[in-house]
Amino acid sequence: MIASLSLAMFFSPCLEVEAYFLAAGVENFWWTVLLSAIYFFVTLLGMVIWVTIAYHGLNKFNWHALEHKAGIIAGVTLIASGIISFFLN
Repeated sequence: MIASLSLAMFFSPCLEVEAYFLAAGVENFWWTVLLSAIYFFVTLLGMVIWVTIAYHGLNKFNWHALEHKAGIIAGVTLIASGIISFFLN
């Protein structure tokens, strides 16, 4: 169980939680399940909170004016990326 947890957590993007899972894996299977459930709900709650904050912040922008200039923005972006890639190669 420790080897499978170590391998799974090594390839996980959240490496700092690995020690907690290893400690729970030594004790009991239900500690690992409890830790996984707590980690899941805390992560889910954090993501919902940050998306809500970002959504309310993005609603304050005037997106209608940006829609009318989408072609100009796309053109400038393509020209700039072409010039940058020319000089980087």
